[in-house]
Amino acid sequence: MAKIEKELKQAIIEMPEKEKDKLLLRLIAKDSNLLNQLQFKLLEGERATQERKEEVKDYIRRKAEYYPAYYYSPGYLMMEMRDCSGAINEYRSVTKDKVGEIELQLDMLISLLEPNMKKLLSAPPRKVVKFLPYVVKRAGKIIDLLEKLHEDYHIEFAENLTRLGELIKQLDPELKIAKTNQVDIQLLYDSRLSIK
Repeated sequence: MAKIEKELKQAIIEMPEKEKDKLLLRLIAKDSNLLNQLQFKLLEGERATQERKEEVKDYIRRKAEYYPAYYYSPGYLMMEMRDCSGAINEYRSVTKDKVGEIELQLDMLISLLEPNMKKLLSAPPRKVVKFLPYVVKRAGKIIDLLEKLHEDYHIEFAENLTRLGELIKQLDPELKIAKTNQVDIQLLYDSRLSIK
């Protein structure tokens, strides 16, 4: 982002209101992320957070229902996960909902991994080795996000965190890929993050 010099800032402030509005609207139209944020903040409001979250959940569900029938390889599954992650990232950048982001990330990983586990376990190991770092890094991101929230949220996500940890362990029993990527999968089972 470019820094605005002091003199230019002052000149912009002193511009006639009508001219400033035209310029502002032209600039906003060029930034779709900013446009979405303003749409949400000014027109939809906080009540729309749940609606937007449900839209992303539905998108993930459609992918999860579609993919097992048309499974091609771990690489294609990773592309689907990346596509869903893009929708989640857009949701987060617009709504600033940290808890919703964790919920959606967990939902995405579990929804796309569980129905495809048999096929993933029988896939050539070289393909799974390329796929698994993506899953492990997503799990690490979830752990990082969750540790920044109050402990009460840890309880809310405990069951899904454990499910995700078990899925990762099935694919990488010795957790070599998790260790290589410096992600402590054991935190998914940690007493602070889950209930035994």
